[in-house]
Amino acid sequence: MATAELRLSVPVDSARDAVGYALAEQGFTAQPTASGSLDVSRGSMGTTLVAGAFAGQDMHVRFDVHFSEIPEGTLASFEHSTLGGFFKGGAIGAAKVGDVVRDAAHRAGARLAEQGVLVGGVPASPSGAGDAQQPAATDSTWAPPVPPAPPGYPGAASAGDGGAAPADGAPVGGAHTVAPAYGSSPYGTVPAASDRTNGISILAIILGFVFPIGGIIAGAVALAQIKRTGEKGRGLAITGIVAGAVISVLTILAVIGLLIFSFTVGSKASSADPFDVPTFPQDGGVTVGPSEAAPGDEDTFTLPVGVCLDDVPSGFISSSNIVECGTAHTYEVFSSFLLTEGSFPGDDAIASAAETGCESAFPSFVGIPYDQSALNYQYVAPTEGTWADGDREISCLLFDPAVQETTGSLAGSAR
Repeated sequence: MATAELRLSVPVDSARDAVGYALAEQGFTAQPTASGSLDVSRGSMGTTLVAGAFAGQDMHVRFDVHFSEIPEGTLASFEHSTLGGFFKGGAIGAAKVGDVVRDAAHRAGARLAEQGVLVGGVPASPSGAGDAQQPAATDSTWAPPVPPAPPGYPGAASAGDGGAAPADGAPVGGAHTVAPAYGSSPYGTVPAASDRTNGISILAIILGFVFPIGGIIAGAVALAQIKRTGEKGRGLAITGIVAGAVISVLTILAVIGLLIFSFTVGSKASSADPFDVPTFPQDGGVTVGPSEAAPGDEDTFTLPVGVCLDDVPSGFISSSNIVECGTAHTYEVFSSFLLTEGSFPGDDAIASAAETGCESAFPSFVGIPYDQSALNYQYVAPTEGTWADGDREISCLLFDPAVQETTGSLAGSAR
């Protein structure tokens, strides 16, 4: 569906060239297609995808101008896809694109009316549209960004009138210059270089180090503006993008590393010797303090079967840890045996002997084998220091890992 239409008093080829130059004066690139229409575009797709409908003058606009013969000469129909505008800039973007196309048709109509080739009135301009998009084509203080049209195009200057257009704006002598080959870009031009540095590019390099995501977005917007205006600052914009990307990646890696470190430390803490910190114990060993003897035997390091103990956060059992089994307690001694005399066999040998002896005694005390039970055990074993003082006994301590403390004996519980 046509957004706007222009009726021109010239043939199709001349009308296509006249509309193309009128659009180029507004900053559009008009590309002839094989079907004879014009593919018109302006703005940055990348900027529009980042900023959406708020990309301003850099918002990507694309529409077609179709030409058909009519009795007066040629009908130029301006058409654009509302769906495309919606996807690029949302509902606001679709409305803005429609306004820009209608305003482009209005300005082109005004320009062609000056040249005397427009039949009928100039299409109405949307309210307020284009105020920030492009200066009016009729503004005498604004120099169009394209060279004058070659002789033969509507509104072109002739060699014999000192550069003035014919009064009626028609091609000189009715001549018509052959249009450039398809695939070229005859109407769009590259902006002239500017000595001014793009302000967004400066912001991009600052944000690249302070707010990395903002630096990436600002850099993309700046590159689009520089491409259109020819301003300086391309290096600043690229630096802002690169700095933002690098810092973002480093930040993500740091967060991942911190999470891995926290998980590793937490895992080590939960699997470490339970008596290194005051946490609920799992497998491992505790020792009897060298200066403490179990009740009833002042000469040896013993813990009689049936004795109950409270929690042992220090890792050393003393007489103060002995409690009545009828009260809340953590451990219950369910077996005790002596190691063979001789030199200290080493911690590994003692641990192996403790595990073998305790698991062997487990079924007879609890009522079911260790690997079928919900209960667990701990053991008290000699250290190299207590071995030298004559300690040879290993005591097996039963506990329920599902609760912090139990009350009463677990003997014969078959759990």
